[in-house]
Parts: sequence; structure tokens; C-alpha cells
Amino acid sequence: MKVQAQAKVNLALDVIGKRNDGYHELDMIMAPISLYNDIEIDIHPVDQITCDGGKIPDHSTIHKTLALLRKEIGLRNHYAIHVLKRIPDQAGLAGSSADAAAVFRAVMAIEGIDLELGKQLEFAKQIGADVPFCLVNRLSRVQGIGEKIRVLPQGWKLSCLIVKPSYGISTPEAFERWHAQAPVHVDVDAVEDAIQNQDFVSLCERMGNALEKPAFQMRPELRELKQKMEALGFDRVMMSGSGSSLMGFFHDPSHLKRAKELCVGMDCFVEIVTIG
Repeated sequence: MKVQAQAKVNLALDVIGKRNDGYHELDMIMAPISLYNDIEIDIHPVDQITCDGGKIPDHSTIHKTLALLRKEIGLRNHYAIHVLKRIPDQAGLAGSSADAAAVFRAVMAIEGIDLELGKQLEFAKQIGADVPFCLVNRLSRVQGIGEKIRVLPQGWKLSCLIVKPSYGISTPEAFERWHAQAPVHVDVDAVEDAIQNQDFVSLCERMGNALEKPAFQMRPELRELKQKMEALGFDRVMMSGSGSSLMGFFHDPSHLKRAKELCVGMDCFVEIVTIG
């Protein structure tokens, strides 16, 4: 069986605070994008997980997914899983979470297991915070630690340029730095309203990421990259997730191709994607 593991971006990310269990309460708007890993999964005598271009860590989200399903449900089979990676790592695009969700769905289908969505999301949050969203895989308001998902009306497609430098951002350190300073908050309700009204100008004004400032403190060169993109005339440039990917938006998407050509020389992963 061949499946796609679709990346995501954040159109809004606000940090509400830290819970007693150490997890952070978040309020976000997340959307799938047209960038994905290809995954091939087949029944095999033993579990075997491989990847084009590198080794899958022994404790990857795919390993966690198989272990969880085997423990909680019981699986008849073992699987050979091969990942063709297109989503860059440490990018704020949920590549490993997307892999987990895709394998979760595929194994459920092969095993003939039918679980109601709430139970799937309960299992998924044990694998990783972004895995529940990647299971739903639709433009959504996402709250709590990632398990509270409300799908937003579909139909509005946006294009943007993803620019991801060679380095990543440590998510734990980004949260630590967020706590260490005057907290930055994002009006996620206003971002949702802009999406509901398909108001691009308002969306560009209201979009925000509370972790962007801490990420720029950790990597000043990421701020410089954003400034270089802004100099190309984008209507808005914003970081996705905890970084280090930047999203560049034009009201007229025909400008994206030229902007991509100009960004290719920045020693970054550069790709035009569709959001939603």
C-alpha cells in the first residue's frame, strides 16, 4: 500500500500557558499543505522501517505508532515501511507527525480495524502533539495540547512559498524563551474570522506566531532571512510552528514563481505549496 504523509503549516499559533503535566496549552489554526512524504507499507515477517536519504531513528514516530497499536489493539501482522522524504526535518511542518498519522491510517486499513475518530485521536496524542491534527488533516482550529480539533469550513485555497534554512529550531528551547520574557499573544479569533470571510488582507494583518520572537533570538540569521524575503515584496512573511520554516504570501500568487527563483540561492529548501 502506498500512502501520502501530508505536511502542515500554522496560520496562527498562540501559547496559552504551561500545564501541571509539563505540556503547553496552545490555540492554533493549522492547515495541510501540498507537500508530503510518500510511504510504502506492506506486510512483512518483522517490522522493518527504512527511509530514502537516511536512517529512521529507533524511537521514531513510526516505531511509536506500531508499538501503540500493537499494545492497545493488537495487530495480526508486522510491516515493512519505507519513507520517501520530501518534508524537511525540524521545519515546523510536522513531517514526523504526518508520517505517524499516515502509517496509523494505513495499518488500520490493512488490519481491518474500525475505530471511531475520538478513540483514534486519543491514541494519536500519545504519539505526538501534532499527530491528531495530521489524522484529521483538514483546515482546523486546534487547541489544548493538540487534541481539541474543530474543522473550519473548506473551500478557500491559498498559495505560499515555504523557505526552510539548513538549521532547525529546538521546540523545548523556544518554549523556555517564550516563558522567560513578556509573553507575545496572537488573536486567533481574528485569524479565524479572516479565514471564514476569505479576507486575504485581514489574514495577512492578523496572522501571528507566538514562538517567532524566541526563535529569532535563538537564530538571529532566521530573522535576517525573513527580512530578505520581505524585501522581495511579500505581503506577509511568518514562521510556521516552532520553525524554522518561513511562509511567504502574495495577494497575487503569480509572483510566487519569481520569488522562488530569487530564494533558491539562499541555501534553503524552497517550495511553492497550496494551503488547505
